[in-house]
Amino acid sequence: MGVAQARTRERGGARTSDLAAPRSLAAQRPHLPRHALRQRPTPRTDALRIERPVTRAARALVALLLVVASAAPGVMAEPDEVAAQVERVTQAYRDGRFQDALVSARDLVKQFPDEPAPRTLYGSIAEYIGEFDEALVAYAQARALSPDRAGAQYRMGSLLVRLGAYDQALTHLDFFVTSFPWDVRWKFLNGDAEQKAQVVKAEPGLEAIAQLKVDIVMEKGDLAQARTLAHEYGLVAAGRNYCTDARQRASRRGSDELFKAFRLAALATPPDPDCVWWYGQWLTDEGYVRLAQHMVSEGTRLTTSPVNKASGERYLKVRLMGGRSISKRAEQLAIIGRQRYLRERDADGATHLLEEAIRLEPGFPRPYLHLARIAWDRGERTSALDWLTRAIQADPEHWRAHRNLAQALVSLGRYADAEPRLRRTLELFGDDTGAQLMLARVLYSQGKYEEYVKETRLALQFAETWSRQRFPEVREFLTNYEAAGTASTLPPTPDPRVLMGWNQD
Repeated sequence: MGVAQARTRERGGARTSDLAAPRSLAAQRPHLPRHALRQRPTPRTDALRIERPVTRAARALVALLLVVASAAPGVMAEPDEVAAQVERVTQAYRDGRFQDALVSARDLVKQFPDEPAPRTLYGSIAEYIGEFDEALVAYAQARALSPDRAGAQYRMGSLLVRLGAYDQALTHLDFFVTSFPWDVRWKFLNGDAEQKAQVVKAEPGLEAIAQLKVDIVMEKGDLAQARTLAHEYGLVAAGRNYCTDARQRASRRGSDELFKAFRLAALATPPDPDCVWWYGQWLTDEGYVRLAQHMVSEGTRLTTSPVNKASGERYLKVRLMGGRSISKRAEQLAIIGRQRYLRERDADGATHLLEEAIRLEPGFPRPYLHLARIAWDRGERTSALDWLTRAIQADPEHWRAHRNLAQALVSLGRYADAEPRLRRTLELFGDDTGAQLMLARVLYSQGKYEEYVKETRLALQFAETWSRQRFPEVREFLTNYEAAGTASTLPPTPDPRVLMGWNQD
């Protein structure tokens, strides 16, 4: 039995508007500064859009820049002109035209070179599309223009967390804390657990800092310390079963809500091995490889089941590069590159980021897989196969790399070439019903009918046991074959979605 089903269940002073939401790991549309627009959660496969018109925060930026313009000698800016410039940025942002938004934000910086707010806006957009160096420069310039401006400090710290520069990030986050009144700051830094929880609950800005500090400790792999911090800051409550809550509501939640639910479950005390494991699987699907490695390792350590320990070790091997470390920058570039292609259809921008990720981490298979998808969609079949081959060379044990190459070969009708790839795919993850049905088709196409029947029956038996999908078209074809012999067509190969933790690459 493969990895997933083999696991048995176990039980055991700053303005709020200056901040991103306290989910620091997200590579989603950026939370822009005061003039930011807020997004509604959208399905993972949809292009992200901001549905609201220019908000009160955006209008506040217009008013601010008009005041600056009127006070600056030699600057002639009409209200309608300034409003139109801000609207160009926000409209491009709403429409997913992020390069246009970036250019418009640059123009805003040029018109108001002494104001930090446009530079922070510019940095936020640059960060979102993966231009991290541009974002770092913009945030640094915003800080230089207004050293006491807490929002720019926070954004710099948050970006440094994403890039894995944790000690540098803490310097900026600690500066942000100094923007609060002395008594609030003292409770946050030196108070007992009750006092810390009190100020974190009362101050969204400090809650964001607390979440980031917990993230830093988790990314470093010290899960015990992360749980201690989460309890001290009141982010999780003693005695609450967060794992049960996450399981019960998972089917009704969007991606962000699922993230929050399982993150809390992973931080709860005592930790539930299943929920820690599931959080690691969710992170794997989303592309957060380093934290996923820590979570899967932690779930494997916590479990008392030998079967589950073996499953965890195998999952690390075939999904998470055997636990090998990669740079946070490469990880983030791969995540954002994938998003830029799937959501904005920006193939050139995505390719630039993914190739940079490969330059940083040649042994990281995911960027190769995403580049193969881009090449395949462009009709560049040979190039796609080359990228998939390179993914396997980067990590010979990577299940998805073998599967994607096999699937591409099947799509091209190269059945003999696909057969060994499919067999290797199933060696790495035996619960892959879609791969097993593809193998059955490949065997049938080569006249290996007895093997076709065997593989088809195994796939159907597995589906009956572990899945709600019954594959009636597969059953019908098999029944007709056994009754009348060979058919003029090849067997159908439905490709069901695999379990959480085995998707999106």
